[in-house]
Amino acid sequence: MLSEQQVRALVIERQSIHTPWSGDLPSLIHHLGALQLDAIQRITRAHHHQLYNRLPRYRESHLQRAEQRREIFEYWSHAAAYLPMAHYRFARVRMNRIREGQKHWFEKNAKLCRYVLDRVRAEGPLRASDFVRAKGGWWEWSDEKKALEQLFHEGELMVSHRDGFQKVFDLPERLLPPAVRTDTASDEEYGRHLVRTFLRCQGLGRSEEISYLRREDKPLVQSAIESMLRRGELLPHGKDLMLAADADASPQRPPRRVRLLSPFDPLVLQRKRLKRLFGFDYQLECYLPEAKRRYGYFCLPILYGDCFAGVVDLKADRASGVLRIEALHWQAPPGAALRSSFGRALQKFAGFHGLQSEEVRP
Repeated sequence: MLSEQQVRALVIERQSIHTPWSGDLPSLIHHLGALQLDAIQRITRAHHHQLYNRLPRYRESHLQRAEQRREIFEYWSHAAAYLPMAHYRFARVRMNRIREGQKHWFEKNAKLCRYVLDRVRAEGPLRASDFVRAKGGWWEWSDEKKALEQLFHEGELMVSHRDGFQKVFDLPERLLPPAVRTDTASDEEYGRHLVRTFLRCQGLGRSEEISYLRREDKPLVQSAIESMLRRGELLPHGKDLMLAADADASPQRPPRRVRLLSPFDPLVLQRKRLKRLFGFDYQLECYLPEAKRRYGYFCLPILYGDCFAGVVDLKADRASGVLRIEALHWQAPPGAALRSSFGRALQKFAGFHGLQSEEVRP
């Protein structure tokens, strides 16, 4: 059995936070299983922040290039995400469910979907703004945008790329590489895929963590776990599960240096898991009314070695070229080494965004 300290070290090691990923961007996304997208741009998009923490010399153009080369594609994981192109057949499981009637966000307008699909087929890649905007609409979406999104979730359309943050849709047959498998994974294959992907990039975990935000997948995950335990592919570790290949894992305690994590980073995304493994109680407060916020609008967790030292609320002030510290909250009074490492991490993080870091106050 691994000690609590070794468990934390294993999880951080598998996330490639302190030790940069040695491969390229597509292989990193393959390892993580998914790279979550988010529209909030208080500093930068969440997906760029996650890659910055893991890839040496990462630039935003690297992600665009991987999409252009069709090494990755945009779809839905536990949330909107970039996925490895090799996982397309696993994404088809959800596509088929939506096509067969599983509701995503709204009721399907079949007639409008046919009209939108015909236009993309005839005219090539189109955005929602290329259609006449209907009045009203869910979350102020036009009816045409709803149809595009419905077809996207069904797999009838794919995202070619984004223009700004607006999706550009095209037909899958015009985007998918010739070698990619387009058959739908079986339920057994899909369940095993979810289990292996999670444990490979998280080190260990529980059934409810593997199926996080995947209500429809819970039975498949549980069935896969039972099968993999019988076959000796999984091992119990207390109430957790590990891949049998990790039975002899002996992770080294990570170096005591600071990493500023995105609120959507896979290391901190599941708040209950974060508290269970690291004793860190964290919540992204931008969705709360201002009066209910304890720490700030967009606080980033401060990872120091294998512990979370606090949170910092940052905001990019593009007009002045400065990364502002809106608020800084430590779990405990920081020593000189932590303060120094935090200052270096902040300066480097600001530089990635073409900004100067604001001076850290005593």
